[in-house]
Amino acid sequence: MKRVIITAANSFIGHKLCQILTASGYGVYAIVRKSFTKTQLFHGMQNLHIIYGDMCDYGSVLQKIPDPCDIGIALAWNGTRGQARNNAALQAENYNYSLKCIECFLAQGCQTIMTAGSQAEYGPTTKIEKIKETDPCNPNTEYGKAKLKLYRDAVQMCASGIRLIEPRFFSLYGPYDSQETMIISMIRNMMQDKPCMLTECIQKWDFLYIDDAIEALYGLICYENAEGVYNFGSGTSYELKKYVETMHRITNSKSVLEYGAVPYPETGIVHTNPSVERLQNEINWKPKTSFEEGIYRVMLAQSL
Repeated sequence: MKRVIITAANSFIGHKLCQILTASGYGVYAIVRKSFTKTQLFHGMQNLHIIYGDMCDYGSVLQKIPDPCDIGIALAWNGTRGQARNNAALQAENYNYSLKCIECFLAQGCQTIMTAGSQAEYGPTTKIEKIKETDPCNPNTEYGKAKLKLYRDAVQMCASGIRLIEPRFFSLYGPYDSQETMIISMIRNMMQDKPCMLTECIQKWDFLYIDDAIEALYGLICYENAEGVYNFGSGTSYELKKYVETMHRITNSKSVLEYGAVPYPETGIVHTNPSVERLQNEINWKPKTSFEEGIYRVMLAQSL
C-alpha cells in the first residue's frame, strides 16, 4: 500500500483529495489543525489516520508518523485572501513552515512532493491571451511572492531524483468553499435577492469545479512522468458578466446587478485565463462539470 501525507487535509481541496486517495487504496495521514472538530468529513474513509498539528508544529508532528511514506502533499497556508495577502510577516511565516514541511516529507521517504501553487505567482495579468506555465512570473503580492519562492526552493530540494509537482490553481469553486469567494458570496446575495455590487465584469475568467480539479490532481499523482508546474482551470473562459448572469438566472433572483459600481484598480483589468493544455495532454484529462451544474450543486449546499 502506498502512503500519503496531506497537510490541511480538512480543507476545501484536502478532504476531497483524501476521499479519492483512500477510495483508490492509498493509506493517508491526514494532518489537521489542533482546533479541528468536524471529523465527519472523513467518515467512511478506510486507512486514514488523523494527526493534529498546526503549521508551527510540523517539524515535530510529521517526524512522529510511524511509517515511511511515498507522497507528501503540502496544502496548508494561512492568509490566502484579502489584506492578509500583503502581510509580509505572515507570508514569510507560511514560507518557513512550508519549507520545513517539505524537509519532513523528504525525511519520511517521500519520492513525490506536491505543493499548492497559485495564479498569484504569475502576478496580475492584463493581457487576454491565455497564461502558460512557461510565462514569466511577476507576483505583486506578498502571498504570490512567498508561494513562488517556496516552489523555486523546493525545486532545489528535490533536485536529486525526487518528483516535484505544483498545480497552480486559478479559480476553483464548489460547495463548502470559503464564504468570502466571489461565487459563494454572489450566490448567497442572489438567493436573498440582495443587490450585487460589481465591476463592469468584462474581464476574462475561467472557473473550475472542485471535483474536476481533484480528478486532475489524482491523475498527476498517478502519472509517473508528471513533474513541474501545471495550470488548473477548465480551459474555457468567458467575460465575467456571463458567469454572473448565469448565476442570476439559475437562482431565479430578483437581485439588481449593479455593473460598474466597483471600479477596476488603477493597474487595469486583470484576466484569469489559464492555458491548461499541458494538463489535458499529459493525463488525458478534461472537466466533466458544466458551470451551470456546478452552481446548482453550490446552491443546494447553501440551502442545507
